[in-house]
Amino acid sequence: MKIDFTKEYLSDLYEGKVRKYKKYKSNPQLVKQYIKTINKLKGITRIEQLYQIKSLNYKKKVSNLEGISAVWINKQYRILFREIATYSESSVIDLLEIEEISKHYAK
Repeated sequence: MKIDFTKEYLSDLYEGKVRKYKKYKSNPQLVKQYIKTINKLKGITRIEQLYQIKSLNYKKKVSNLEGISAVWINKQYRILFREIATYSESSVIDLLEIEEISKHYAK
């Protein structure tokens, strides 16, 4: 599975470059869990596998987030992403575009 990060801070956090992000610098446990969650996502090839890993709590979003899916980093934060599937079989995922880290229920 290929992972694309749509924002620079997302790839920086994954690579361990936290210094310039004050919000994440003070929360090393969140960064550690983020990296762990991205590594789990890298091992996925089919949409069904996202449902099987219960700790991810995979959900397809609706309403204003239509077309976006989410998995938990922890109970407070989630990763929002888009699934890019092959044209021949819609349940096979070729690429995940990581959109952002979102604080769950934050306005």
